[in-house]
Amino acid sequence: MALRFGPPALGIALFLAAWQAAHWHYGAFILPSPLQTLRALWATLSSASGWAALGATFGRVRLALGLSGLVGGVLGLVAGYLWLIRATLAPVATILLDMPATAWVILTMIWFGPSHRSILFTIAIVIGPILYIGRVDAALTRDRRLENMAASFGASRWARFRTIALRQILSSLGPVFGIALALGFKVAIMAELVTNVAGLGAQMARARAHMDIDLALANVALAVAGLVIIEHLVIRPFQTRLGQWKRGAA
Repeated sequence: MALRFGPPALGIALFLAAWQAAHWHYGAFILPSPLQTLRALWATLSSASGWAALGATFGRVRLALGLSGLVGGVLGLVAGYLWLIRATLAPVATILLDMPATAWVILTMIWFGPSHRSILFTIAIVIGPILYIGRVDAALTRDRRLENMAASFGASRWARFRTIALRQILSSLGPVFGIALALGFKVAIMAELVTNVAGLGAQMARARAHMDIDLALANVALAVAGLVIIEHLVIRPFQTRLGQWKRGAA
């Protein structure tokens, strides 16, 4: 148990020590100490506005992740099986993937105005290509020998896809969803910061306007903590459950 949790605890301790050393060197105006940030974080969580901002940002990321996961996931699954669709969509996915997120923020502000809809569209269009490419790669790298073995026992094509192929594809998407979630959260905060729409980004915009570095770091810590909690309580258990077939095969 100590061996399992020791290295992560050591890494966190080293990070906090480096943070505290930088605080001593630069001063509280440039970089507050971890304790000051913790106090600001507690003050944020003690207010209704802090929870409302956190809920607004997480709600947008969740909705955009669901929409882009549905569209990009279905297209990626089809493209993983059909070469023509994959070859047709490959340049489109590359263009969308290479498009800077800041450019999408500006474009969506022009198209939709500084609104909830513009932030949703920005998040979805940024993380959609990642989910699409991840689903295509997962479909292409699945172990087809298991499907051939099931076919030799008389399993139908639908049964092979549902019980073998789909489980393999989903079990390999955990890291992709983790990256998409983290990127979506960063894009959401950036878009909220620019558009000044309610959320953690708007809170950081107000902190910038008032030169409140404590509040800015508190919102950053709140976002990171939320992402870590979601990854460990949702994404990793889901990935572990879907990956049970690998351990069974071993």
